[in-house]
Amino acid sequence: VVLGLAILGWVARDLARLATAAREVGEGRLDAPLSIMRSDEIGELASSFQHMQQRLRTDLLTGLVNRDVIVRSIAERLRRPRRAGDAQPFAVLFIDLNNFKRVNDRLGHDAGDRALVEVAARLRAAVRAGDLVARYAGDEFVVLLDAIGSAEEAELIRRHVEDVLHEPLTSLGNTPATRDLSGAAVGLAMHPQDGDDAEALIRRADHDMYARKRAAQVAGGA
Repeated sequence: VVLGLAILGWVARDLARLATAAREVGEGRLDAPLSIMRSDEIGELASSFQHMQQRLRTDLLTGLVNRDVIVRSIAERLRRPRRAGDAQPFAVLFIDLNNFKRVNDRLGHDAGDRALVEVAARLRAAVRAGDLVARYAGDEFVVLLDAIGSAEEAELIRRHVEDVLHEPLTSLGNTPATRDLSGAAVGLAMHPQDGDDAEALIRRADHDMYARKRAAQVAGGA
């Protein structure tokens, strides 16, 4: 009887952990921790649940984190100084690809998907190990630059990202018809001067991106 009660208690505790994690995911906390190490049916259920969490956090095409995760990550970064005394500034980049509609129109959606996968890989390689790259929507990407020493440092990273994305996309083939299907406008927002919440920082970086895109179009027309 004692052994049976102990086993029931062990099972009940793990089921309670699963229920708590499921409730948190239902409330939008997709990274709710779940630590259950078992080899029985409950262990299989926990493993399936963790796989589901990963899929909910990930953009399936590019493998980057998705929009929900980047917004929550920026919000978490905003809370960090209040908890740990980390007052170091950080920055947000908003990236919109140039002429991406032409890729789908000229070459088809499969080519568009290949282009997005290549851009995602370039962005991961262009930023630092502690930064977070997300596919925000369509051909838009957002990067959280976790710790920035100055506005000048953020500007250098922005320019580096622009340079990396300016190179022709090898997934499209280096032909005259595809050479203008590359490049991106990259907007920048700094915390704390450009906003004090995640949505405000993303919106400010988005506005900066459009301003740079319009300026490039005017310069090209001139």
